[in-house]
Amino acid sequence: MSDKNHHDAQSTSILLDAVARELGRKDLRLKFAPRLEALFQEETAESRNRQTIIASLFALVVFNAFLFIDHASRPEIFGQAVFLRVVVTTLPCLFALAWLHRLPPVWARDAIMSSAVLLVTLTSNILLWHSTSQMAHYNAFSFGLIVIAGNIVLQIRFPVAVATSVACCVMSAVFLSGMTLLSSEEKHLPVFYMSAMAAITLIANYRLEKTMRHSYLLMLRERLRGREMGYLNEQLSTYSYTDPLTGIANRRMFDQVLDEAWRAGRLTNEKLSLLIIDIDFFKRYNDAFGHPAGDDCLQQVARAIEAQTRAGTDLPARLGGEEFAVLLRNMDQIQALTVAARIHRAVRQLALTHGRPDGGGWVTVSIGLASISPASDMEPKALIDAADAALYEAKRAGRNRTFQATNNAA
Repeated sequence: MSDKNHHDAQSTSILLDAVARELGRKDLRLKFAPRLEALFQEETAESRNRQTIIASLFALVVFNAFLFIDHASRPEIFGQAVFLRVVVTTLPCLFALAWLHRLPPVWARDAIMSSAVLLVTLTSNILLWHSTSQMAHYNAFSFGLIVIAGNIVLQIRFPVAVATSVACCVMSAVFLSGMTLLSSEEKHLPVFYMSAMAAITLIANYRLEKTMRHSYLLMLRERLRGREMGYLNEQLSTYSYTDPLTGIANRRMFDQVLDEAWRAGRLTNEKLSLLIIDIDFFKRYNDAFGHPAGDDCLQQVARAIEAQTRAGTDLPARLGGEEFAVLLRNMDQIQALTVAARIHRAVRQLALTHGRPDGGGWVTVSIGLASISPASDMEPKALIDAADAALYEAKRAGRNRTFQATNNAA
């Protein structure tokens, strides 16, 4: 797994733990932990703003539809009602909704919605204040619709909804208390009705937001679990194709890539070269220094081999034991010989003491080389067999050398 994917996997695990803690929380608090709250606001901002805009447009239509009631119940202020409802209230609200399309921060969205609710409340109270009709005081009962719209339709966040509802009720109480034409009951009942509507809809607002946040956590948990499963599958895939000791490709990966390169070579006539590499007298090295030292030797030789290959083009692999292979794509025999010579030099520069009694004091490798252009009547095994035979000849000739297969295809 790459460093980036490893970091992403860790972040996913941390987020999953945070989601589990939030789902297990039993208190009444709505807000999540800071990191999760920021993610929630970021991921829900667009849909919440879209819903808010649609709901606000509907609320404005209803608000302006009251012009018919104004005309019927208090015709003396109808011109003023048109001005206050359309010009003073609706136009600024439409401009605010247009700005809401730009996805402002959550506090700005709440401020816009709260200001709009307060503006509607103020406009409605001003119209009631200037009304002289005996039926006008019944309009005060419609103020309950304002808090219903703010708390349920617009879905202002609960803390802001509480403050907005209190401000609306207080504003209406102040206006109504100063109206001398109204009796005590006509002043108090609308405020009581509005306060009751505020209390009921605030409970609904809280439950709606609680449910929305809980649903978000469940969806986020499933998404994170899916992502985590993807990382695990990637990690398992990496393990299944990587030699655990040396960190380079294993035999399974080598066979798969060779098969793919062979099929591609049939179409493009691409030359394939293969080096099969064996550490000389490795059993004696293990016997002399022990298996931990032998594992370290394998790791160093694997790194030396890998360093001489082209990243993303060649494939160094451990076939098993002390045997390695390098698949060289689009490379002929002469070029492959150069790579083999570099590998010999790199392994020699490791200066790994062998301690053999025959005087061969350093760890060396023998290499069998075969190059071939895949043909339709041939299989990848032909290239492996040719390189294996060349390796056998390199060992028989004294080791620490490269031997080329003599039956290479053109």
